[in-house]
Amino acid sequence: MMLMLLVLRNCFSELGILFCTWLMGALVFGTIMHYIEVDANSGFDSVLYSCWWAAVTMTTVGYGDMVPKTNIGKTFGSMILFISMIYIALPMTLIVSKFNTALEDWKQRERTISYYKKNQSGQKGTSLNDNKV
Repeated sequence: MMLMLLVLRNCFSELGILFCTWLMGALVFGTIMHYIEVDANSGFDSVLYSCWWAAVTMTTVGYGDMVPKTNIGKTFGSMILFISMIYIALPMTLIVSKFNTALEDWKQRERTISYYKKNQSGQKGTSLNDNKV
């Protein structure tokens, strides 16, 4: 648990930028979809409802409460879905990389602590390199 908190703390600025750009995308895509679907009587009655649809679509939840009815709206919705899937997948490489670095640092710290504990208790210690996991 502490390792995950460390990784999240290390990724805080990147995740903040990701969240802010995601919010901007939901606002822009929702506004565009509102103007595409405003005359189709498909539930995109306000920009706020359209932004809700964009947020649900961008997170790939897709409740189905609102769906585009025009061909342009369906095409634009499909584009939003594919763009957001790529957008959500990109930060995973960053998080996994930082998790791997934090895990290696944690393992090294644990090896160092166990090495010094062995030497302090009077036991014959081994070098740090002999304790690799």
